[in-house]
Amino acid sequence: MCDFEEFLFTCNHSIVKLKSHCHSARNDPIHQCFSVKVLRNSWRQSTPCDNCILAWSQPGQHFAPSYSREDCVGGQGRDEK
Repeated sequence: MCDFEEFLFTCNHSIVKLKSHCHSARNDPIHQCFSVKVLRNSWRQSTPCDNCILAWSQPGQHFAPSYSREDCVGGQGRDEK
């Protein structure tokens, strides 16, 4: 079972990151895991996510950005896809 952590931001976005590979994924050349994925911790952050901070800092940006949860999961924003 691979372990993951989730980071919850004040903008209601979240990022899920790999904490550790399971035994079979560590031994697999491309780290594939076919077992259950376990969310070990959820950490509340006291700031918005990086994508929202960037969007809010742009001139003329008056409203919350239109990033969905899928845009932030795994730490990948729209510009990184």
